[in-house]
Amino acid sequence: MRGDTPQIEVDDTQSFQTVDPEAPPPAAPPPQRSGPPPGLIDDVWPWLGLLALLAVAGLLVWLFLFRGNHHESHVVPAVAGLRERVAIGRLQNKGYSVKSIHEPMKRPAGVVGSQVPGAGSQLPTSQTVVIHVSNGKAPPTRPATTTASRTTTKQTTTAAAPTSAVPDVTGQTAAAGAGQVEAAGFVAQTDPVEGAGTPGAITQESPPGGTQAKAGETVTLGVAVGPNRASVQIPDVTGQTAAAARAALLQAKLTVRTTYRQGKTGVVLGQSPTGTAPAWTQVTIAVGR
Repeated sequence: MRGDTPQIEVDDTQSFQTVDPEAPPPAAPPPQRSGPPPGLIDDVWPWLGLLALLAVAGLLVWLFLFRGNHHESHVVPAVAGLRERVAIGRLQNKGYSVKSIHEPMKRPAGVVGSQVPGAGSQLPTSQTVVIHVSNGKAPPTRPATTTASRTTTKQTTTAAAPTSAVPDVTGQTAAAGAGQVEAAGFVAQTDPVEGAGTPGAITQESPPGGTQAKAGETVTLGVAVGPNRASVQIPDVTGQTAAAARAALLQAKLTVRTTYRQGKTGVVLGQSPTGTAPAWTQVTIAVGR
């Protein structure tokens, strides 16, 4: 018997999966979404709108409160007796516009003779202060009167001093009233007066308002003082011009009397008292002439 070859049985029920080389790769799973869920974003938008409204409201309040400060009232500084350029700079630094009027007066050329409104007046910034400046020419005089002596042939000529009306400042504060008097060409002397009246208000005036008086004369203003006067610091005004010194003392709730002695013309050489004193105490300043 010839050797039999073993027979191998093949399971034809087994199937093989074929792969199509041109088939697309399987799709990747969708990416996971990062960030807050949609509902949370929808809840944020109303808050953002509210914040925007608050920002606009704050801007409007700022404009209303702070832009109005450009017209805040300040005290007009004293510039009479200063050179024109210095006076203009001092007024412009306080926020005022300045108008210069050059005219004849008994002052060196370029020196401020008077101002309107006067030193110590309350005036909103951006308003105009008018200063009258000397042009170096003597002011016109009234017709001179000539008198002849019976015993000699020599004649003397006397020129009448110019006069102007004293402003009526009763009822005003000491600083504002004295400033108007000095702007009109007079020297303001303030005296403390005990009695009725608002402390710091002018209750008396001599000569009275409307009276004609010579330029440079003293106008005395009575200032009411209260029974209970707090202590105030007396500023040191030595070295300042007389008008500026009087304005500074009045702003410190004091009254002022002016005396004269030999020294630099128009400059305060000394003062008394110094230190502290009750409100509306009279301070005496010595001015050079």
